[in-house]
Amino acid sequence: DDPRVVAMAARTAARVVTFGVRDTAIPPGMGGSLPPISPSVRAGDIRLDDLGRASVRLLMPGGRADVALRLHGAHHVPNALAAAAIAAELGMDTQAIAAALSAATVRSRRRMELHERPDGVLVVNDAYNANPDSTRAAIEALRHLARGGRRGFAVLGHMAELGDIADDSHAEVGRLAAQAGVAGLIAVGEEARPVLDGARAETGWHGEAIAAPDAAGAVAALDNLLRPGDVVLVKASKSAGLWEVADRLLAEAAP
Repeated sequence: DDPRVVAMAARTAARVVTFGVRDTAIPPGMGGSLPPISPSVRAGDIRLDDLGRASVRLLMPGGRADVALRLHGAHHVPNALAAAAIAAELGMDTQAIAAALSAATVRSRRRMELHERPDGVLVVNDAYNANPDSTRAAIEALRHLARGGRRGFAVLGHMAELGDIADDSHAEVGRLAAQAGVAGLIAVGEEARPVLDGARAETGWHGEAIAAPDAAGAVAALDNLLRPGDVVLVKASKSAGLWEVADRLLAEAAP
């Protein structure tokens, strides 16, 4: 689905297998010289359940099959298509691929882990790591989970190793959180402060914007904000250690 990646096909003599959610992609600057490229592995009829798990119709040259992912977030659909494309090249048939994808579970902790507290607060622990793309995907997942009157809160730490684009990237995820309608945004640590600047610059957003010095400060802020049924996303680079926020939120409500 990224035309810049599609354009890389011209740089290899190897056979190219494509996958994507959209029907076609056109390499940049080649709209008039090449026909649109249709992915050989696609997902149709994408639907998300209340917990953000995707059900799709897997469309492959070898046939079609239904897949029900156990992973949370629409961003796992392209990941599943990539795995399907590789599996097909290694000789698996479409039905076997669909069955394997439907059985797949998270292989490491703190990647879109969902835990519901006894009071109905849903904690989304995605604090294993973060970059602008993964944070955007996590915020979109939060938007979906907070539908139906539930309030969404985002606890965001810094995204490491971004160099000169760090401030702009943090401000951008702040804008995205505001556009997603979060009721509260907590930026943890000095490096994450631009997140709040981005959110405050979004016209029409009236949520809480809070700077917390550390994980303990973020938990204290949430203690004064959360009510039953809310959804809390915790996201940051691993070096921020923000899984401590998720752990504390769950420990506080343990019976």
